[in-house]
Amino acid sequence: MAKENNRFQIGEIAKETGASIDTIRYYEKLGLLAKPARSEGGFRIYSKAMVDRLRFVKKAKSLGLTLKEIRGIVQCSDEGLRPCCDLVRKLFEKKITEFETRIKELQKMRRNLVSLLSQWVSSKEARNRPFAVCPQIETKPKKRGREKMRSL
Repeated sequence: MAKENNRFQIGEIAKETGASIDTIRYYEKLGLLAKPARSEGGFRIYSKAMVDRLRFVKKAKSLGLTLKEIRGIVQCSDEGLRPCCDLVRKLFEKKITEFETRIKELQKMRRNLVSLLSQWVSSKEARNRPFAVCPQIETKPKKRGREKMRSL
């Protein structure tokens, strides 16, 4: 980056962080990044602190946090390290629970797809069955022994 007194234009921090210019502007609009100073020519000028903040936002997103949650962390950080870390701990615990639920849902969907694949309807057989669009999707997966017990 062409750094003059640790001042960066939007294109420079976009290239440095891998965030698009539109994303950077959106984060400004949401309050995740402070409104930058402007050059005499009207260009946005960012400090090194804003580059670091943008990296923080990207890392937090990669951990599954929403922009709303990240904004809460950013706002909480003004209150000090302890309240901010307490908030992050609660958010991480909540995310883990959400991920575990989602994993179970995905595993169930996978089992259903495997079951449907094992019951694949040949095109010859499909012509003899009523279906709206595709017999492969409209076929109900057969319940296996363990799943039959759960449904009782």
